[in-house]
Amino acid sequence: MQLVGLEGSDDKYPAALSGGQQQRVALARALATSPGMLLLDEPLSALDAKVRERLRHEMKELQRSLGITTVMVTHDQEEALSMADRIVVMSDGLIEQVGTPMEIYRNPVSPYVADFIGAMNFLHGEIVRKDHVKVGGMDIALDGGAERFKKGDEVVVCIRPEDVAVRDLARVKTNRYSMAIRDVEFLGSFCRATLDVGGKSGEELIADFSINLMRDFKLERGAKLNVALPKERLQVFGSNGKGTPA
Repeated sequence: MQLVGLEGSDDKYPAALSGGQQQRVALARALATSPGMLLLDEPLSALDAKVRERLRHEMKELQRSLGITTVMVTHDQEEALSMADRIVVMSDGLIEQVGTPMEIYRNPVSPYVADFIGAMNFLHGEIVRKDHVKVGGMDIALDGGAERFKKGDEVVVCIRPEDVAVRDLARVKTNRYSMAIRDVEFLGSFCRATLDVGGKSGEELIADFSINLMRDFKLERGAKLNVALPKERLQVFGSNGKGTPA
């Protein structure tokens, strides 16, 4: 009970325990038999955000101190990224990708993985020449990765919202655009702006900006903003969701 932080709760009935304490009881029962492996199935899904965040940290420290291999099933991407040494992303019972949290986040092998782990922009366009994709009113230069496609192939270009650049654009030679801000969503520590890509496609781009940047650039709905899409942060997939043409 000391190990799971339940000192002084040994004489309580289940109804007198909070949701977080009940999860600690379940964890203590699983650990009591000194298992060689621990299987956790959505252990924090029924808890509120603050309790979930605290227990997530406690469970990670407990697992490290005990040295028990732990397999945890979760649909919560934050849990997966913060708790796991390795992540296995599955779809319809099949493994899509296995890797460290950084590998999964930075180098997803498919749009499904990219969308499941973190927010991602998906811009639909077509190859117009070597390593160049036409998306709406933009000609996007790629940093390689499109050799498997030919001119006219429909593709999906992906970029994380936090990778959309607005500072020091003078040093950026390619993929610089002026976009109108359609909307701004306040999310506490940062703001998420929806940008109009332009053209007939109706494509839009979401970009995450710090509160300081929002203040420095005086960003608001309807304003124009110069942005850059760094080539090294772009990924391209076929329109079929694979790394090859449809």
